Amino acid sequence: MKTTLDINSILVYSEENNKFFQTEFKSKLNVIYGKNTAGKSTLIQLILFAFGINDNKIKLAEILAEQIFVRLDCTIRYEQEEKNYVFIRQDETLLIKDDNEKVLRFNGISSDNSAEHVKLKKYLNNLFNFSLLLESNSGISEAPIETIFLPYYVSQEVGWVYLRKSFSNLNFYKNFKEDFLDYYLGIENVIDRGEKRKIEKEINRLQQQIRFYADVEKENQDLKLANVIDQTLEGKANELISNISERKNNLLDLENTYVSDSNKLTFLNQRLSVVSKVKRNHKNQEPGKDNCPTCTQILPSKIEDVYSFFQEENDTINLQRELKDKIKKLQSRLNSLNKKIESHRADIKSCYLTFNKYSENGLTLERYLDSKANIQLFENLTKQIGQLTIDLEIEKEKLKEYKTDEEILIERSKKSKIFKDKYFTYNASLGLPSLDEERFYQLYEISSFPFQGVQLHLAVLSYHFAFNNLLTETSDIHRLPFILDSVFKEDIEQGNKNKILKFINENFPKDTQTILSIADDKNVDSKIEDYKNEIFKDNAHMICIGNGTEEKALLKDNDDSQKELIENSFEILETI
Repeated sequence: MKTTLDINSILVYSEENNKFFQTEFKSKLNVIYGKNTAGKSTLIQLILFAFGINDNKIKLAEILAEQIFVRLDCTIRYEQEEKNYVFIRQDETLLIKDDNEKVLRFNGISSDNSAEHVKLKKYLNNLFNFSLLLESNSGISEAPIETIFLPYYVSQEVGWVYLRKSFSNLNFYKNFKEDFLDYYLGIENVIDRGEKRKIEKEINRLQQQIRFYADVEKENQDLKLANVIDQTLEGKANELISNISERKNNLLDLENTYVSDSNKLTFLNQRLSVVSKVKRNHKNQEPGKDNCPTCTQILPSKIEDVYSFFQEENDTINLQRELKDKIKKLQSRLNSLNKKIESHRADIKSCYLTFNKYSENGLTLERYLDSKANIQLFENLTKQIGQLTIDLEIEKEKLKEYKTDEEILIERSKKSKIFKDKYFTYNASLGLPSLDEERFYQLYEISSFPFQGVQLHLAVLSYHFAFNNLLTETSDIHRLPFILDSVFKEDIEQGNKNKILKFINENFPKDTQTILSIADDKNVDSKIEDYKNEIFKDNAHMICIGNGTEEKALLKDNDDSQKELIENSFEILETI
């Protein structure tokens, strides 16, 4: 889904000097003209200034000193709808009124690093569905606002000599050219590349670990021998060890039972001893005959006491008999358990002897036990290699979601081919000579042009038109007005001026506005009417700065023709 911006009009107003400039922009081609230094470039830079760009503030210092505000009335078109916005910038403050009459205020945006400017950048990114990220020494971050406009703006001076230099604050990003071109051509972004690098790094780490463990497993002689011993004796060793372990468990059960029964026997013997003492003492406490054990008086001889005496005696005798019987049985069981325990111990000893004497191919089970640590280490290595191999396959699957370096190069090559064809055609139509070196046609390799003077100017013009044309094929890339500041160099003669304007008239992008500025002095061989009638054939909206004869003529005295618009602008500026 493409997002397209149209600038409908601009108002520049100085309340301090009561001066203003206002003009409308039409669809397709808009030509700003006037005498040199009349204010054509100033007007273009004020457009960028109104979107929060600070890169050109120094060039605007003189007009900004007049305490101006700049208002842009714009329409942003999305796939299914279009919305109107008003941008008003006054000094360090930018206000944006949206289609719902909601006004957003961004205060203190004069520094690109200020919190308000960062908020504005996020707002514009969202407005234009823009998501370019760039890498600097401090990491990956959202690209500056200038990069939203960079493909669509050729500055007056540097822009006609160097590519991607129309703004001065983009020199500090790593791989800027590749990230910039990849993003605008829909090939890959820096996040994709960053994530891919992480995965590739992880794959490399896993492969190194697997090689390391594999080398240890392969080259360590003790591990190799342990593995042989393990493979030779593991079955028999496990059988014998299992047998011994089972017998030892049975022995342990018997020993636990023996201990438990021994404790019971001790308890019964102690209880029998107490009962015997009670029985003996009871014989000396007969009612009416024996003395009380504590006061030496004769015990009472009532019939109930006598009956109770003999009943207790009988109970004691019965309990004594019962205890003796339990002790006898429990002792017999303990003797039986003891025999079983001795038998199991003998069996286990025999198993140990068998284990120690067993051998296969000269390898004993005793050697197997000695090698058990290495065997365990070998098993751990094998498990590690297995897990690392699984992790490696997972990372490889992740990597398949990203383009390989070869695929990226192929994509770039395809885009370069389309660019080259268009660039070559445009060069020919501008009369530029063919170049022998292929690198001057390769989009990702072009950094300068092997021309000078007018030819260099024409080559840059051709490049930007070819690149802009290429962007129309990238889905989801925003489209902004194509702004060409000062398409005439001072030393360009009339023939080449006509050639440039004819080229622009024939090839300007049809899906968005084009705004260009040209110098023309109505008092010195003016050609503006010829351009309008013979070249543009009334295809262009002409915007004159001043009366076409004056310098620094952007602002003129306020004639109240824009009174309503100015008052509305102040209402927006005064929104709280």
